[in-house]
Amino acid sequence: MRAPVRRRRKDCNRGFGLRAHSRSFAAFGPHLRNWWSEPVDYAAQVQYFTKREISAPIQLSIGLGTGLNGVISLLILFPSSRTPVSHVCVAMFAVLQLFWGWVWCSRPWPSRRMSLAFVISADIGIAAAAVSDASWLLGLFGFNAFAMISVYLMFFDGPKALAAHALWILASAGAFAVHVSITNDFDELGFAAKTLAAVAPVVATPLGIQLGIWALRNEANQSVTDPLTGMLNRRGLHLHLGDLLRDAAPVDAEVAVMVIDLDRFKHINDTFGHAIGDEVLIRSARRIRSAVGHRALVARIGGEEFVVVDLAGSGEARRRADDIRHAIAAPTDRAITASVGVTSVAIAPFTAAAADTVPLLEAIVERADQAMFEAKRNGGNATFHLPPVDESRR
Repeated sequence: MRAPVRRRRKDCNRGFGLRAHSRSFAAFGPHLRNWWSEPVDYAAQVQYFTKREISAPIQLSIGLGTGLNGVISLLILFPSSRTPVSHVCVAMFAVLQLFWGWVWCSRPWPSRRMSLAFVISADIGIAAAAVSDASWLLGLFGFNAFAMISVYLMFFDGPKALAAHALWILASAGAFAVHVSITNDFDELGFAAKTLAAVAPVVATPLGIQLGIWALRNEANQSVTDPLTGMLNRRGLHLHLGDLLRDAAPVDAEVAVMVIDLDRFKHINDTFGHAIGDEVLIRSARRIRSAVGHRALVARIGGEEFVVVDLAGSGEARRRADDIRHAIAAPTDRAITASVGVTSVAIAPFTAAAADTVPLLEAIVERADQAMFEAKRNGGNATFHLPPVDESRR
């Protein structure tokens, strides 16, 4: 009797495993579609490196690598070419690579249109140089050069461009294999099929890596944003504070902190329901964002409480707080008002060497929160300014 029981258990485990795999693939499908259809934000990719002050070294590395390809082509590949056509193709590719190397090293970071021109011209040049001569040296060099372009696209473009690049590599590899088989009297179809079978996994790998990078980036973004309004959460506010401080140009700039609390928001929820309450929160978040501009950090840190952190000149913080309050109270269906507390401090403590900005920011947010409660006690739909603790004691 034990054997049938074991078999039934194995069948049950096998069935459970198949269902688990099926659910996994079903969940993977939407991720794959989102990855494929998401618009390419090339500027954001470049800005990420720029804000961390590493764009210049990366740009220089790309330029030197590209220029080195041109030098190698002239010194090693050109003398090894065996036909006039391959001589011309290799020479043109070398000149093209030297030109792009100069662009990357001496010009501002290329626009996305120039980036695509860089990739397309490199793909055409690599394929022409490799296919024009049935040389294993040219073939190896071409495959390595294609791999460098794949790495570039993984970070600075989307899946569609990377997939087109992968198909171009496969087409070039097939053409190269046919040329080699004719030159060496191989079986053309068989040799081409073996070549593509060997190349395809390597060509497809960058697509899988880019999908993984995209998933990790999305998860990181979700961990620092409020899912309802799309604004930052408290953790995101702390993480992005450094980006804001790096943009501080004026020496006399102040860090302005505003705490915004929607007045009588519970009445909205109790009267119209939570769905309408969510709409009011989303609308208020958008109005706050439009009032403060793109540079300021906007975070939702509580049910109906928002925080704005921005750089402001002396005396500007109160005016910006009034702008936020007026934007929220603009006439609309189910109108609502807000109480705004504001304070500001000199930027020097934040930019000092070894400064721990998190407790500094939290102390100022707490001060602005106190100011917000003062605005509440004054009847709401008001702005109240409190100076920092050290100034208030003078």
